[in-house]
Amino acid sequence: MALLKRRGSAEVDAEPLAEQVEPVEPADPRRTAAKGRPTPKRSDARAARGKSAAPTGKGASRQDAKSTRRRQSQEYRAAMMSGDVSRLPPRERAPERVLARDLVDTRITVGPFFLVAAVVYFVGGLIPNGAVRLAATLLMLIGIIAVVIDSIVLSWQVSRKVAERYPDSRVRVPAYAAQRALLPRRWRLPRPRVSRADSRP
Repeated sequence: MALLKRRGSAEVDAEPLAEQVEPVEPADPRRTAAKGRPTPKRSDARAARGKSAAPTGKGASRQDAKSTRRRQSQEYRAAMMSGDVSRLPPRERAPERVLARDLVDTRITVGPFFLVAAVVYFVGGLIPNGAVRLAATLLMLIGIIAVVIDSIVLSWQVSRKVAERYPDSRVRVPAYAAQRALLPRRWRLPRPRVSRADSRP
């Protein structure tokens, strides 16, 4: 009887506990928890991303240096197109180079005619005619010889003029002058600041 009484009392006591415990519903995996704040507008989110992406420290200094170099390159390019010596890169502002450019720009050079001969040689090589090809080849050889002679003479003249005006100069200008003389006048950079009618400096 005692065992029955004990068992009955245990069942009676367990009933209130079962009533107090509520079953836990499983969480829906497709439902996300509330953020606790309103969703920002797209424009505000973009502005916030732009502010957070702004470089700081070394990144900012590197970006500033890059923008400075880009702006300086644009200024140099504009100066090369205009021929303004005061705004050219330091290397092009050397007085020896300025003198060499002026000497080249005041004379007629063989370089532009050589470019025409090169075009004729290229076109003549496409024509299936032996006489035309031979004439184009001879014209090309004559152009090469003329360019070599003109470059030697021009380099000697420029070197002598620079040595007279700047005797202590170590700037090499013969190759610079010969290279400039190969191009037509309108293709030369920096732009010529003198004309062929001007007296040679």
